[in-house]
Amino acid sequence: MSHILIQDPSNLSSRYSMKDRLGYDSDADQELDELIESQLAPDPEEDLKADSHTLDFASLSPYLDRIPPRESDLIRLYHHDKMKQEQIAKLFRITQAAVSYRLHRGIKRIQFLRTIPELEDETFNLELGSKFCSQDLEILWRMYETTCQSEIAKQMKLTQGRVRHRFFRALQKIKDLIKGEVAEKQIQLQMMKKLGRPEESIQQAEQEVENTIENSRYGKYWTVFFAISDKHFNILHEVSLPQFRDRGDAAVMPIE
Repeated sequence: MSHILIQDPSNLSSRYSMKDRLGYDSDADQELDELIESQLAPDPEEDLKADSHTLDFASLSPYLDRIPPRESDLIRLYHHDKMKQEQIAKLFRITQAAVSYRLHRGIKRIQFLRTIPELEDETFNLELGSKFCSQDLEILWRMYETTCQSEIAKQMKLTQGRVRHRFFRALQKIKDLIKGEVAEKQIQLQMMKKLGRPEESIQQAEQEVENTIENSRYGKYWTVFFAISDKHFNILHEVSLPQFRDRGDAAVMPIE
C-alpha cells in the first residue's frame, strides 16, 4: 500500500528557488534584492549613551513596557527622576557596576526598537498566516518578541539549529513575497505597453512599480526580521545577573 504525504503549500513552494522559474533573470533578481535591502533596511541606530544626563526621557518612555521591567525601572529613576547610579545601587542593594550595566543594556534595547516597526499580533497572523506553516509563523513571532534563538528552541522544544534555519528561510520567503508583488506590477505595466495605453497611464504605472517595494504589505516584516538577523540576536533577551538574584522590588533599602 502506498502512502501520500500531504505537504503544506508554503513548505512545498519554498523548495524551489526563484532561479528555477520560467523567464528568470539573475541580474534583474540581484538588482531587485539590492532595491529591497536599500529601501527597507532599518534606519541607522542613534548614538544614544546610557550615561548621558541629557538623554530625552520622552523619547524613551514609549518603549519602556517592551524591555525587562527591572531595566525600565532603572531608566525611569536615572533619566526621569535624575537619581545618581550610586543612589539607585543603594536602593536595590546592588553594585553601581550592575546599575550601569543594566542602564546600558536597557538603552541598547530601546535603541534597537526605535529602528524597527512595531508589529501587532492579529495583523501579523492575518497577513502572514496563509504564507507560512504554523511552526514558522510561531518562530517569527517569538523572534520578534525575544530575538533569542536558544530561548525559542527551549520554548518550542526544537534544536537551536532548526530555529535558525527556519528563521532565515522565512526571512528569504518574505523577500520573495515582496518580489512577487513587484513582478505582478511589472506584468501589468508590460500589458499596458502592449495594448498601447496612453503615455500618462504608462508613466503612472511605472511609478507604481517603483513604489511597490516601499508600499509592500510585507515590507515591515522584512525590515523587522532583517534587523534581528543583522547582528541583533539576543538584543531583547533578558540576561540574569548574579547581582540581581533574589533581590526583587520588595527588597529595596531606604535612601538616607
